[in-house]
Amino acid sequence: MILSQNPPARKENHLGEEREACGMGSLHFEIGKKFTLTKTFAESDVYLFAGIIGDLFPAHVNEEYCKRMPYGTRLVHGCLTFSLCSTVSGMAGVDSGHDILAMGYDQVKFLKPVFFGDTITATYWITEVNEARRKTTGQCVMTNQRGETVLTCLHYMKVIDPVEEGKGP
Repeated sequence: MILSQNPPARKENHLGEEREACGMGSLHFEIGKKFTLTKTFAESDVYLFAGIIGDLFPAHVNEEYCKRMPYGTRLVHGCLTFSLCSTVSGMAGVDSGHDILAMGYDQVKFLKPVFFGDTITATYWITEVNEARRKTTGQCVMTNQRGETVLTCLHYMKVIDPVEEGKGP
């Protein structure tokens, strides 16, 4: 291994903050550091999401229909609940100072229903850093206001270098 006596190159990340250029030293992710987001899902959240994605299934938008179903009331879309993982995993990327991209999710499990008015806390932490491949693995767990786990998944991120000004992809 050859060590340079010159300081590592510096670049600005997407926030305009100066940081060590990727590939010039270790990745700055703290394994186990937790990031959280808490959100109460309102009726308006569900209707806006349903309109955006076109999922107007009665289990989400028809209270009378739901009265005849096992849960007795409308449910928040699973994908709307799941989307909180994107926010908390992004917090880990920003905290690291690196520019990152989500590379995928795995083992997504919807364990309990989420109802209108439920308050969900999404918690995310890095479980593994692969320096050679410049990738991370993280765990996301979501709980409701009763402390019940409603969703879990794994998440993968990749550290990227921004394109230098004047050079296209």
